[in-house]
Amino acid sequence: MGVSVFAMIFELLRSYEEQRKQLLSLSEDLNFAANHDPLTRLYNRRYLVNQVNEWICKPEKSFWIVLMDVDEFKAVNDTYGHGYGSDLTYQWQIEEMMGKGIAARFGGEEFMLVFEQDDRDQVLSSFRNIQEGLRRYSQNTRQTDITISGGMERYEADKQLDLLFTSVDRKLYIAKNNGKNRIVE
Repeated sequence: MGVSVFAMIFELLRSYEEQRKQLLSLSEDLNFAANHDPLTRLYNRRYLVNQVNEWICKPEKSFWIVLMDVDEFKAVNDTYGHGYGSDLTYQWQIEEMMGKGIAARFGGEEFMLVFEQDDRDQVLSSFRNIQEGLRRYSQNTRQTDITISGGMERYEADKQLDLLFTSVDRKLYIAKNNGKNRIVE
């Protein structure tokens, strides 16, 4: 009888551990789904806004945001497929933003980069690196030049988040209306 009780306890513990691992895995999957865009696998707007709100709460915190999109993105998707368009946006943003901040799909065709450090030159350099990376990638894969346009804005203490987003959006459209393939400060 003692052996069968021990065997039951052992089986219950094994079953418990297996279920615990499954729940942990499901929790990680749900967390990823809640914070990432399903097409690009970049962070989503919800995650970005939460993170930026945390930074805003820090006194004297300054940082830069860039709102950008691929020029003629609809034509890119129509010509080469939506998978290609998603690959374009993901590949270069993630590589360029490693250790610098956040890359997120902001909505539709727009993507936002948030640079944690207050370094204008780093922002411009990163944008140009993404431009060049996309150009090289599109040349190597489709023998075409795919370009991006962007607007950039510096966050300073006490600026409202919605006004920051509105300002950077306006600058993106100034870049688009003035020839594309550029960034407007």
